[in-house]
Amino acid sequence: MSSSPALLGGTAGVCTAVLAIAAHGAAGGGMPSGAAAALLVAVAVGVGITGAHHPVLPPTVLLAAGQIASHVALSSVTDDHTHTTAPMIAAHVLAVAGCALLLGVADRLHSVCARTIRLASTPLPTAAAPPAALPVHPTMLHRGIVFPSTISVRGPPATATAVS
Repeated sequence: MSSSPALLGGTAGVCTAVLAIAAHGAAGGGMPSGAAAALLVAVAVGVGITGAHHPVLPPTVLLAAGQIASHVALSSVTDDHTHTTAPMIAAHVLAVAGCALLLGVADRLHSVCARTIRLASTPLPTAAAPPAALPVHPTMLHRGIVFPSTISVRGPPATATAVS
C-alpha cells in the first residue's frame, strides 16, 4: 500500500542486496564477488521490478523473498556458503524485519513530504477584483476632455482687489 510503488520496489531491491551482503558477512559468509555479486544484482533487480508492478505486496514479503533468493544465489555460487546456520537465519530475519520497518517509515515520510510540496506549490484561489470605476478627477470637463494636472481649469478670480 505504497504512495509510490516504483520507489518502494526500487528501494526494496537495493535493500535486498545490501542486507544480504551485510547478513552474510555478519554470519561469516564473506563478501561476494564475481558471479555471486552478479546474481545478487539480478535478485535485487527482480525484487525491485516485482515491488513496482505489484504494489499490493507489503515490503516484508518483498524483502523476505529477496533474502531467500539472495541466500539461494550465494549458496549456489560460493563453496563456503553451502550450509544454513542459526546465526545466518537470524541475520536474515533481523535484516528483513529492520528493513521492512525502515521502508514503512520512509514510505510514510515520502507521502507526507509529497503532499506538503503539492499543497505548497498550488496557487491559492484569488477573489475576482471588482470592476474599476472611472476615476473622477477635477481636470475632467463635462465634455470628456481631460487636461493634464499642470494646466488649471479655473479662470481668474471674479473680483480683483486692488492694492493701493
